[in-house]
Amino acid sequence: MIRIKETLFFLLIALPLIAQNNSSSPYSSTGLGENTFNGTQATRHMGGLDVFTDSIHANLANPASYGFLKFTTYSIGVNYINNYISDISESQNTDIASLDYLSVSIPTKKFGFGFGIIPFTSIGYRLQDVSELEDSNIFNRYEGSGGLNRAYFSLGIPISKNISIGSTLNYNFGNLLYRSGQFVDGIDNGTFLVNESDVSGFNYQLSLQLVLPINKKFKAQAMFSLEPLSFLDSQNRRIFYTQSLSRETIIEFTEIDLAQSNLNRTTLELSPITKIGFGLGKNKKWFFGAQYNLAKTSTFENRFFERNNVSYQDSKKWSLGGYFIPNYASFTSFWSRVVYRFGFRSEQMSTIINNIAIRENGVTLGLGLPLTGLSNVNVGFEIIQRGQSTSGLVQERILALRVGLSLNDIWFIKRVYN
Repeated sequence: MIRIKETLFFLLIALPLIAQNNSSSPYSSTGLGENTFNGTQATRHMGGLDVFTDSIHANLANPASYGFLKFTTYSIGVNYINNYISDISESQNTDIASLDYLSVSIPTKKFGFGFGIIPFTSIGYRLQDVSELEDSNIFNRYEGSGGLNRAYFSLGIPISKNISIGSTLNYNFGNLLYRSGQFVDGIDNGTFLVNESDVSGFNYQLSLQLVLPINKKFKAQAMFSLEPLSFLDSQNRRIFYTQSLSRETIIEFTEIDLAQSNLNRTTLELSPITKIGFGLGKNKKWFFGAQYNLAKTSTFENRFFERNNVSYQDSKKWSLGGYFIPNYASFTSFWSRVVYRFGFRSEQMSTIINNIAIRENGVTLGLGLPLTGLSNVNVGFEIIQRGQSTSGLVQERILALRVGLSLNDIWFIKRVYN
């Protein structure tokens, strides 16, 4: 009973962080927002390798890995992100701190399972341009907020000593808000249009994990994962209003009847995703792996909120990474027991803006700092470049500090000594 209360407390203390916005990217205005979850900090610091699994870290992006878990694990990840955004004429800096994930993972004698909550996508942008006329200027403002959260339950079952299968059921929910406004220099009243969607729905993931010993020292790991096509329900509202900018009061308010155009309720696609990864390592010494992700996002559309200069293509991502431990059994040197992680990823994103495909590249470095027992803190930096500063686009240079806490315990094992 005490441990159940601890688990509930662990989940509840971080719930206020779920509602925080964790994107400042103009590119988050497309699709369902910026995809903010790319694995736990331990795997993210290796370039996002879901193929790696061990007995003390919960791999939230690979449910089959729960079949190899030996210890109950409480996991929380947080981040601090600085985003330098620039185009051909100006630039700006933004800073955001938010939650990456919150989870509890539990092994039993027959299987392993886990549950938690993840801020899955996020929308957070504010753009403005000016149209110059002979006697006045027209200011256009575009902004968005919200995103999707994901509550999940995962199950991993070991088929043999070296093979495990797993599945995750996700419940996705959230609010997507887009607002555009226009006002004339010298005139107090501005006009605004708000498009808002309440989105919810389920999807699931299947995965297979292999951990194959080559000899007494070396092991190979392989992973295959599939998220089939699924759909989310979107309940939509569209509001037009006039607002006094000086007094911040609404003067005229009109809610548009979307039922006439069959846009009051639409469906949004959660595109199918396939992942395949391979790796080789020496137990408690080093690991190096590669992974390929393919998301069939080219068919995505949002009939309720369409943008003329935006289209979609399939997303493809390559990840390379690994870790190195100088001497995990050292009693004299703390830094010899630290896990040194590294990674690189390159992604063709799903978004095409102004007929230009958006790319993202990232480099990661991380440290796994041992705590008492098998618990650890994973601290790392991520350097990302996204987009370009020409052709009406912006370039983002992102520096992210990500910290993950993994607390381990033993459940469902009879104690010899009390």
